[in-house]
Amino acid sequence: MSCPDCFKGAVHDHAEPKGTIETVYGRKTYIAGEPGTTTSKSAILYLPDAFSLKLVNNKLLADRYAAGTGCRVLIPDAVLHGGIDPSALPKMEVLMDPLESWSISAILSKVWAFVSVLPSVVPFMIWGHPRNVYPDLLRYAREMRKDLPPGGKLGIAGFCWGGYGSTTLCTETAVEGGTERLIDAQFNGHPSFLKAPDMVVDAIAKYKVPYSSAVAAADVMFNEKVALETEAAVRAKVGPPEENDYEFRIYKGCKHGFCVRATPDTANMDGYHAAAKQAVDWFNKYLN
Repeated sequence: MSCPDCFKGAVHDHAEPKGTIETVYGRKTYIAGEPGTTTSKSAILYLPDAFSLKLVNNKLLADRYAAGTGCRVLIPDAVLHGGIDPSALPKMEVLMDPLESWSISAILSKVWAFVSVLPSVVPFMIWGHPRNVYPDLLRYAREMRKDLPPGGKLGIAGFCWGGYGSTTLCTETAVEGGTERLIDAQFNGHPSFLKAPDMVVDAIAKYKVPYSSAVAAADVMFNEKVALETEAAVRAKVGPPEENDYEFRIYKGCKHGFCVRATPDTANMDGYHAAAKQAVDWFNKYLN
């Protein structure tokens, strides 16, 4: 399920992407960070939000992960139609903000915003569910795993749309019919499309994958209440987090999208930086 906040937020301009676009494992892929700067044997598969590579924020965050961990970080272009165009962001703000007055111009601005976002948002809502590309994401992840040098590990990060894949891939093996787990560490931020708590319990319990989640307290979907219920279900199934390597960090004052599309000078931006550190620390702990 998607919500209006899946299509709201800011385009970031605090840096320029340092990576490159190449075809990797048969898909257009952003390879994060400056070429030749990888220092780790491990790699991270980054599954983006609905805007995918069209939104510079995803590239900048992947660059941050690459710089902070030394890992090779890849973002495959797997979202329907290459992702939603970021021009939808300000239009969704107009559409969702309350009317200050019932003037003709204010109403027309709402109508214009609604008509403008229909061509990109509606197809995504109908056909953009991550399960539709999951078989290819599994293939891609297994190819990444196969290419790791001896001693290398595979991490995965998922945001909004990508949270479904990052969670579900934790239940897979490195090769079809094998016994070794595919994913060695998982991080997600404000995940969507999750059937909680069952999907998360399975992701943690099946192969004991270290699982970290950055939760917006005011999220429409995976919010503080759902996260606490999920944590309780995980605890009942596998035991306390101290013994099983999972965490659900609640970010007060933050809304869905804060890990990627936070608006500057808001609580969401404070959460953005804190969640980025949460992810880097998690990957350094379990991948390096």
